[in-house]
Amino acid sequence: MIQIAPCAVDVIVLHRPGTIPCPEILQAIRDQRRVHVTLHLQVGAPQPGDRSRWETIARARNAARQLGSAPWVMFVDDDVLLDPDCISTLISEFHGADRLGAIAADFAGELHRPERAGHVGMGATLFRRSVLQRLNFRCTDKLCECWCACLDLKHNGVEIRYSPTARVIHPYKPAGRQTARDQHPAPATPPRAVTHSPVSAPAPRILAAFDRRDIDRFEHQFLKTLRAHGNRQHVTAVAYGLYPTERRRIENLEGVTLDWQSYNGQMVPVRRVADFARHLEQVDPRTPIAYWDVADVVFQDSLDDLWRAVRATPERLLAVVEPKGYPHNQVIPAWSLSIHDPRHAQQAFELLKHNPFLNSGFAAGTAATMRRYFQAATQMRRGPELTGTTDWGDQMGLNMYCHKHPHLWQPVDSRWNFCVHDRAPGEVRVTPQGRIVSRSGSRISVAHGNARSLRQFAVLRKA
Repeated sequence: MIQIAPCAVDVIVLHRPGTIPCPEILQAIRDQRRVHVTLHLQVGAPQPGDRSRWETIARARNAARQLGSAPWVMFVDDDVLLDPDCISTLISEFHGADRLGAIAADFAGELHRPERAGHVGMGATLFRRSVLQRLNFRCTDKLCECWCACLDLKHNGVEIRYSPTARVIHPYKPAGRQTARDQHPAPATPPRAVTHSPVSAPAPRILAAFDRRDIDRFEHQFLKTLRAHGNRQHVTAVAYGLYPTERRRIENLEGVTLDWQSYNGQMVPVRRVADFARHLEQVDPRTPIAYWDVADVVFQDSLDDLWRAVRATPERLLAVVEPKGYPHNQVIPAWSLSIHDPRHAQQAFELLKHNPFLNSGFAAGTAATMRRYFQAATQMRRGPELTGTTDWGDQMGLNMYCHKHPHLWQPVDSRWNFCVHDRAPGEVRVTPQGRIVSRSGSRISVAHGNARSLRQFAVLRKA
């Protein structure tokens, strides 16, 4: 095998709605040798008009092409276990093969079957990104998306074939698990709910990020009100620029793990997305996760209903819509049209003009779903999609991710991140008992004083 320098690869695992790929398969991807892997999960969600499972998968592959920015992209089915050298072996076979656009591990045993000549399955297939970007996955009544992809590539003079040396295990079926995609897919069926026994279900976790300006708010407001309502979930606190005495102070808090990072001048809502993604790499993909802004959030309820909502829709990110959208919210044109690339600026403006405006001070989902969002938001901030935006945080990232991929998110009740800003005078008040309530009677489980607006009620502790 030709020796190659480590290179970047985006690996996309397709799976059915209501399922999570097993940890062994995901870990095998992360453990690939001599390459730098970024892992993405892509759900194949049926739509009412789909003629077959093939059409569902084709649409999912087309959506997945937008994930990541590495020069290599690999599709892996959620019942395929990669050998540690699988990806580096595939990349090495591109050396000197200029017409080669994609190569696959022979996960289905088709390499020596004459009747399957010309077909390359997509269950463990590596693409040059430049080739994949020009390929539109499709299917017919008789041909799956794999057959059509092979035909379309060859029609355009691009070679696709199996590798004789790359190794995988397929189908990989750990004890107690079933594969999420058969080699010969059946017609589309409605999503099936996934249930886990109380013993095996991973406990929910909370993420928080702040700098030393908000250390008091984290300890005496965020954490205090969280615990006051019986929420015992473990909190991972990513803190920037703390002094040693402040670090020891946070490390001594019960139920909190501190990840201390030096200050680099970057705003917390921008920096946290990459740090949150890093923290979820080793977390069970099924784990319910939520984060909130630290500086201006007050908890007023148990979070049990929120965790139930996450478990009921494990493949979707849960977000809250702000009280005002376009044209009443002037940050929308300001933040979107300030993007340097004119094409991306106009696309962002059109998406936000015609869709609900989401508040990025909160999001919830399974660890797999949240990590997928954090990775995508980080890449957008570093790429032409968002470069130049005057948004000082991650709000544009959340909105662009959700509105570009509407099947990957859903709105959740505003009670979980009730934005006080941009509401009519008198709509929100504080009772004599100190509870923040809405005049309409809608429940406020977590009050979010975005733009520091809760200060007018004198309920926030000042640092």
